[in-house]
Amino acid sequence: MLSVLNSRIAMLPLCLAGLLAISAGQAFGDDEQVWAALKRGGMVVLLRHTHVDMREGIAHLAPGNCAEEVNLSARGVEQAKRIGEAFRAHGIAVGEVWTSAYCRCIDTGKLAFGRATPVQYLMPPGVISEPQAKLNQERVLQDILDHRSSSNLVMITHDLNISNIVLEPSIAMGDFFVLQPNGTDFDVIGKIRMGDR
Repeated sequence: MLSVLNSRIAMLPLCLAGLLAISAGQAFGDDEQVWAALKRGGMVVLLRHTHVDMREGIAHLAPGNCAEEVNLSARGVEQAKRIGEAFRAHGIAVGEVWTSAYCRCIDTGKLAFGRATPVQYLMPPGVISEPQAKLNQERVLQDILDHRSSSNLVMITHDLNISNIVLEPSIAMGDFFVLQPNGTDFDVIGKIRMGDR
């Protein structure tokens, strides 16, 4: 299993170069195919937290004191609510909702799905050591491969975390990818763009 994870990590630079040449519209199926896959269940959703106003201190984590962090903007609050409404409108069953420990991720989960469980391994790589970031990525990959449930697992995290898994260089705030574990690897079913709407 570790060899699968290591080979996926080793292929990152090559895959990123290839994906830069392919538009998202060509690379992934349309929205209805993605929602249909979620309706079947058993998927993993990798969601970038919804909109924040970028400013200095974006990487500041203040456990238990969200006022010291960069938090969701009014637009981000509405995005998160809209994501939850879209899941409910499509009749999507959501199981666990795991998030980065940053308040913007926790709040996205609570606003969209009514709950959020922070986990340390969804922290952005820029705020932890490189060895820890690699271990965290391996943990995320392992959790994706291990997901076996009729409901969907939601992981709410940061752009680099998602880029390193799906090998797409740019993830807008509020966008999410849907992955289907297949035992030894996973398939990227598609991406839903919520960030620019």
